[in-house]
Formats: sequence, C-alpha cells, structure tokens
Amino acid sequence: MEDSNTVVITGMGAISPYGVGVQTLWEGLSSAKNCMHTVAELEALPMVNTKVAATVPTVDYSFIPRKHRRGMSRMGLYAYCAAQEALRQAGYEEAPHNLGFFMGSTLNSIAVWMSLAHYIQDTHLELVKTSDFLQIMNHSPLASVCQALKINGPAMGGSEACATGLMNMGLGFLAIRSGLVEQALCGGTEEYHPLFSACFDIMQATSKNSNDCPAAACRPFDATRTGLVVAEGCGLIFMETKKKALERGAPILAEVLGFNANTDTENMAYPSAETLRQCMQGALKSSGVKAEEIDLLNAHATGTIAGDIAETQAAHAVFGPQLKINSLKGYIGHTMGASGSLESIACVKMLETQQRLPTHNLTQVDERCAPLQYDVKTDKTPLNIIMKNSFAIGGNNCSLLMRRHL
Repeated sequence: MEDSNTVVITGMGAISPYGVGVQTLWEGLSSAKNCMHTVAELEALPMVNTKVAATVPTVDYSFIPRKHRRGMSRMGLYAYCAAQEALRQAGYEEAPHNLGFFMGSTLNSIAVWMSLAHYIQDTHLELVKTSDFLQIMNHSPLASVCQALKINGPAMGGSEACATGLMNMGLGFLAIRSGLVEQALCGGTEEYHPLFSACFDIMQATSKNSNDCPAAACRPFDATRTGLVVAEGCGLIFMETKKKALERGAPILAEVLGFNANTDTENMAYPSAETLRQCMQGALKSSGVKAEEIDLLNAHATGTIAGDIAETQAAHAVFGPQLKINSLKGYIGHTMGASGSLESIACVKMLETQQRLPTHNLTQVDERCAPLQYDVKTDKTPLNIIMKNSFAIGGNNCSLLMRRHL
C-alpha cells in the first residue's frame, strides 16, 4: 500500500547558466564555478544600477525538428532540452501515455513581445508570423514541448513568479497522490531579458555593489548583500508512484514526502515571516515529518535584505537554532520561475552524493538574520531529508520535502 501512495523521483533534466544537463549543473555547483557576468544591455542603461546577470551559454538547438523549433521561444527550447533529459533518465525515449506535465514561467517571452511591439509601432503587421503568437501564449513552453514530445496527459502551466518551479512540482506530486496520473513531469522555465533586471532594480531588489566583480554579486544572508542577480534556465523533474517505478525497474533518485503552499495577503513584494512559518509548518504536517528530522533547509534566499531576514526568522520559529540552512543563488543567481525546480535537482544530487553545498559568497552572516547553522563550507554530515522553499512576489509561498532513497 505504501508503494502505491509513495511518490518518487526517477528522472531530472536541466539547462542552467552552467550549460546543458544535470551533470553540468552539478559539476558547476560542486566546484563553485562562477557563471555571473556583466550584461552589455544593462551597461548601456545608466539609470539601472545593476549590470550583472547569469545567462545560459550558447546552445545549438538544430537537433530539435524545425517544425517544432520555430514555435519555441528561448524558454521553450530550454524546456525541450530539460524534458528530453528527464525522460531519458527515467527510462523513456518517448513520453509514456497519460504523462502529466506541470510547468510554467514568470512571464512569457519578453523578447518576442518586444519584437511584436516594434512591428505594430512601425505598422508592419504583415511581418508578424503565426509562430510569433505561438511563442507568447502564457503556456507556450508547455504547449510546444507537449507537441514536440507527444505528451498527451493533463498539461497545466501554473505561473507563480519565483515560486513557479516548485509550485509545479507540488502540483505534480498532488496529481499523482490523487490518482489523476501515475507519472508527471514538472518544474519551471525562464529566459532572461534586461527588462527583468530593470524592473527588480526599480523595486530596489537587485545587487548593485559588485558590478566590477560579478562573481560576488549575489550574497545570500551576508551582511554586505544588496540584492538578487537575475538568471535563466529550466529544471524539470520526472515523478511517479513508487509502485510504477518498481514495476519498471526504474532507478529511484529520491522520494517526495510532502508539500504545502499558502498566500501572503499583507504585501505583494515583502514577505511575512509568519506566513512563511505557516507554509513550512504545513509542509511538515503534510508529510508527517518532525522538525528535528530535517537535515537541511535549502532556502529561497535570493540575497535581498528583507527576504533573507524574513525567511530565516520563519525557519528559526519552526526548527530552532540547530537548523542547517543554505542557498544556491550565490552560484547561479535567481533563475526566477525555474529556480525552485533547478534547485530541487541540486537538492536531489546533494542527497545522492551526501554532499551539502555551502552558501556561496557568504562570509559574514547578517546579524539581523535569525541564528541558524549557516553552511559556509562543504559538509559531509549525513543528509536524509531536505526541505526546499520557494517564495514569490505576489505572496505565493511553497515548501516541499524530499528524502534520500536508500
């Protein structure tokens, strides 16, 4: 009975500022490789304080059939690569029948929207192609990957800003638990545009004191942090019932134990520690896991002043000062709608290798952050259960628990 109700992870796919593939992501993280850089478009905008981002390296997508590729924005191309990798690791060359697909992004392609705006402004509507429209639907990446890989189960594109990737993992988990599907591909995708950085800069949320040293621009929990670094990529995770995985002989990478989500109604831009506490407490309750059983909290922690403080205060209220906590955004920046699922992939790798990654660029913890066990160096102490957090502008919060598969 347990096997039929247990949800496991059997495949993962990633494209990140390190490049294509889960192994590329893990090698970059475990070696603390720098992938942040100055952006020419930002350097040309004197009114924007931040000049740094983390973008996906150039990739040759010609292996994707043109009939599918022409309707894909960059984030759609990222999603295709990640989906194909996740399917193959799960043991499929083609998508299985009735595979659920839960994926979204913060926004659809800003680059395509702006090109369309130029057509309209210049009254050259005859230059607009059908494929342009197919790239700007809210669920464009979801739809285009379904068509290309023949994913015919329920496809739903939840969009909850920075919580999108993890929220869709939660939806996939709940869909399997409810019996809607036996298997689900889930996560988030995002493509960078300078307008992202500019908008966060207006909100005074971007890093602005390390433009001359991009590698140090994102500093979660650090006393000298000034904000986030916008990034891009895609992370997709293949989940299924443990019963189905065992029947197929699929390698089980980790178990998903529980999930919770809530909404902060006090402020759309600034998180409430109390609402975040309730979210994490609910995730523990949904899984039957006790607070003292959590070996690591992989925090959302973007490197903003208010966000890091609120999250650590909430974590302290739930777990106490003994909690070990880290953030991965000092390595790859904030990949927005992809962050929750990309960082969950890293969490699975941490469970698999029993290697806890330190928080990159953390040298002196801000005294306003709650007293916790902040990881500042690679740790090899046992890892069994990790809680992953994602919180978003708009007040969308979620927490998910993963356990090492023995």
